[in-house]
Amino acid sequence: MSNVMSRRSVAVAALVAAVAFGTGAGANAPGAPPDLEVRWDVAIDCTTWRFNNGLAFEQAGRGDSFIANGRLFPYGSLPSGDFTPESAQSVGQWVERGVMAATVAEIANGSRPAFFATWYHLPDDGSGIVADGPHPESGPMAVTGGMGRFSGISGQLHDEIIGWNNTGCPNLRIRILLKRPVTQ
Repeated sequence: MSNVMSRRSVAVAALVAAVAFGTGAGANAPGAPPDLEVRWDVAIDCTTWRFNNGLAFEQAGRGDSFIANGRLFPYGSLPSGDFTPESAQSVGQWVERGVMAATVAEIANGSRPAFFATWYHLPDDGSGIVADGPHPESGPMAVTGGMGRFSGISGQLHDEIIGWNNTGCPNLRIRILLKRPVTQ
């Protein structure tokens, strides 16, 4: 059983690293300054990661879909090391759904993009920001829309891994640079 868990842990780590690495950490949006900058920390919860039809990580391949949940925290509040997502006061939910562009073995060997994903940032106030893009090492994600106080926005999301939590997934620090629509 421990050998199976060990192989699964390696596969999970390879895929999860692909989730978060290389999406433009620290980059600035070109052109005019953003109308609004939103910052959060995110703790992704690997215990919620599921592939369609219950596939194991090792079986996932091109075209297979997945979903995972996490939690939003105030920017700068998560430690850079090991962390329990339930140990701090979250300010909302985070959901990722995606479609694989390669197998886990191909991803571990450097295949890019590994997958295409949509991230939902859902603060407790009922608002939300939706971002979409290829992962990893594909630059910032496109903000494709928002809900509530973020309705009508667009922009770019930049993220960086700040550590790993006890579920085996990364903790992220995200910056979302937003533009409001021009009214005439």
